[in-house]
Amino acid sequence: MPLSEPNDTRPRILLVDDEPELVDAYVRLLGRSGFECRGALDLERANSLLESGQYDLMITDLSMPRSSGLDIIRRAQRRIPLVPVIVMTGHSTPDSARAAEEAGADACLLKPVSIAELVRVIHETLARHSERSIN
Repeated sequence: MPLSEPNDTRPRILLVDDEPELVDAYVRLLGRSGFECRGALDLERANSLLESGQYDLMITDLSMPRSSGLDIIRRAQRRIPLVPVIVMTGHSTPDSARAAEEAGADACLLKPVSIAELVRVIHETLARHSERSIN
C-alpha cells in the first residue's frame, strides 16, 4: 500500500521512538498539522517502513532498546540519501549531539518537545534541504 495518494503533496515523515504513547500522539498531531506521518517503535519496523515508502524527513530518538537512533539515521540515509533528520532525545549531551550530527542529523531537540516547536523545526529543516537541492 502506498504511503499516500498520488495527488497528496503533504510532506511525508517517518517518526521512530520506543515510546508508543509518544509515537501515537505525534503521528496524530503531525497529521493535523499537515504532514503524512508514519510511526515505528523499533529499528525493524523503521526499516520496513523505509523499504515500503519514500519519506521527506525522519524524526528519531537516540536511545532505544536493541538499537540506536544513530543506526536508524545511517540506515535511512543509505535508503534515502540526504534525507533530513531531526533527533528528539531525553538524554542530550554534547557528545550525543555531536554523534547525531556526524551521523547526519540536521537538528537535535530535547524532550519533551511541544508540537508547535516540532512543526517549526520540521518546516525549517525541509526549507533548508529544499534550498540545497535547488543550488
